[in-house]
Amino acid sequence: MYQELLDKLDVRQQALLAGGVLLLIVVAIFSYILLPQIKAYRTGLEARAILDGVAEQGLAVSQQLESLGLELEALQKELHGDTANLPEEQLESFVIGRLQAISWRNNVELMSIEPGSGGTIQDFSESLFRVELAGRYRDLYRWIGDLNDELGFVVIKEHRMRPIEDVATDPSLLVSLAIASYRLERS
Repeated sequence: MYQELLDKLDVRQQALLAGGVLLLIVVAIFSYILLPQIKAYRTGLEARAILDGVAEQGLAVSQQLESLGLELEALQKELHGDTANLPEEQLESFVIGRLQAISWRNNVELMSIEPGSGGTIQDFSESLFRVELAGRYRDLYRWIGDLNDELGFVVIKEHRMRPIEDVATDPSLLVSLAIASYRLERS
C-alpha cells in the first residue's frame, strides 16, 4: 500500500517527502534526546556557578570572622589592656609593674603607689590606685597616654598638680592621682 502511494509521486515529491521524514526524525531526536541533555548541562553549569559563589562566600565569611576576631581582641585590649584575663590576685602587682615601666619610659619618677579596692558599679568591680608622680609636664602627659594604652580603659577619678620648683618655665610637677580600673565581675 505504501509502495503504491510512493510510485504515484514523482521524484521531486519523493525527495521532499524523504526530506520531511528526515527532518521529523532529526527534530524528534533533538527534542527527546539532545534538548533534555542540553537543559541538564545548563542546569549543572548554573548549579556549579551557585556552588562556586557559595564557596567563595564561605571563604569570605571565614575571612570576615577572622578579621572580626582580631578586631574584638584589639577592642578588648583597648578596654581592658593586658588585664582582661589576669586573675584578681595578680592584678595589683601587674598594675604596679606597668606603672613603674611607664614611668621609666617617660622619665617620670613614681613616688608612691597605694592600691585599694573600690565599690561595685552595676556589674563591674572597681580597683583604685592612689599614685604620686614627679616630672615635667610633657613627660607626665605622655605618661597618661601610655597608661591608657597599656592598662586599657582607666579613669582618673582625682588629680592634684603642684609645682615642686619655683621657676617660671617648665617646672617639675608633683602629681597626685586616683586611678580607677573597672573589670566585669565573673559570676
